[in-house]
Order: sequence, then structure tokens, then C-alpha cells
Amino acid sequence: MKIINREQLKAMLDHNEVFTLVDVLPEDEFNEGHIPGSRSLSYAEGERGFARELEHLLDSRDEKVVVYCGSSTCPRSRQAAQALEEAGFGAVLIYAGGMKDWRTAAYPIESGMHAT
Repeated sequence: MKIINREQLKAMLDHNEVFTLVDVLPEDEFNEGHIPGSRSLSYAEGERGFARELEHLLDSRDEKVVVYCGSSTCPRSRQAAQALEEAGFGAVLIYAGGMKDWRTAAYPIESGMHAT
């Protein structure tokens, strides 16, 4: 798995790169605010159905997926990325800074459930 920073993620979004952006925080936190275009798919350590649920959102396990959570200290993004790699997903990236880092840069934020 590869770690990306906010400038890399912002460039991917600005250049309309094809990938699926996944917020792994609980749904209520997603509703409070998330990176535009994100999908909500909460991850809990040891959760078995996570990869299967994500697979339903993608055309192929080879599609690029970027996962993020609340901040650089939130373990969920790393755990989710590891679970996806173990399930055979080929292009998994982690935006390690998460929502805290995104907000620090004053980048756009969406709220509500409309991005699932």
C-alpha cells in the first residue's frame, strides 16, 4: 500500500483521475463532513465484509482506491487498506492525513449522505 499526502489527493481530484475515494469513518462522522466525491464505507478492525462491500462499488479489484479516516493518528485507513490488499485489491492508496489534514488546508468539504 502506498501513502499519499493532501497535495497528491487534491491533484488527483483536480485532474479528474479515475479512482474511488472511500471514507472509512462511521456514517455519522461522514455525514458531518467528508471530502467531495467520497463514498461512505465504515471500517471496524477485523470486519470481514468490508472488502466485499467495496467490491460492489467497483467494476474491478484492479481499480484505484484511496481510503482515509479522521487524521494521521486514526488507524482505520491503514487497517482498511491492509484488508483490501489481503482481499486482492491491486491499487490501494492511503490518504494518511485524513479529514483533519484536509480541513487544515481549507479544501472543500461536503456534508450529508448524498455521496454514497
